[in-house]
Amino acid sequence: MIDIQYNFFRDLDRRCVAESLDEQRCAAVVRMKRQAIDAPLNRANPVVAEVLAGTTSFVAVYDSFSREFRGLRRLVPKSHDAAWNERLEHLSRILPNVRHFRRRSLLAADNPCNLTLYGAIAGFAVGVFMSFSGSGAAEPGAAAAALAGPVQGALVAGMAAVGFVLGTAAMFKYRIRDYKQIHAREAAGYLDVNYGFFRSGDDAGWAACLRAEAETVRAQLARPD
Repeated sequence: MIDIQYNFFRDLDRRCVAESLDEQRCAAVVRMKRQAIDAPLNRANPVVAEVLAGTTSFVAVYDSFSREFRGLRRLVPKSHDAAWNERLEHLSRILPNVRHFRRRSLLAADNPCNLTLYGAIAGFAVGVFMSFSGSGAAEPGAAAAALAGPVQGALVAGMAAVGFVLGTAAMFKYRIRDYKQIHAREAAGYLDVNYGFFRSGDDAGWAACLRAEAETVRAQLARPD
């Protein structure tokens, strides 16, 4: 396989749009797709094997990952999961825009919760250093009082706020899909259609579907603004 399989298939579709849409051309594209799906390297992919066996679909596999990163769940730490990450790696060879589902560790700086906590700890540490290195360092009681004072509270709150902002930025970098790319679930649905034709052996229907989709794209491109 070349690159991500979805991208390869879409490149073949674009060739049909750019060139002729006759039966011979579409049949050739279908043959290339069939060869890509039937390639030993592709069949060795566990996710692909499950889809070809009919036990799941690419949309269902995508949803199984997405479920853990929806809504507020993406804000909290995720423990490292080697099996999860390995399965995600297999899926990423088929679908684009799924690497944000990777689980790093409970301590990873990829979410607002962890970085808010780290910021608060940093603020407390700065306050301790300032209290015991200042003019009142010779008086332990004064240093202890400073730690419970408003300055210490402001440091902790301020650094926690900075941590939250940085954590939110990290979340968008590591845990949110790339909005410039196609949504992986849409790509999964497209591949499920192609794999469905492959499993059924309906090459004529596959070519007809390809031709109909290409005609629709051509019509959209030809339509004036």
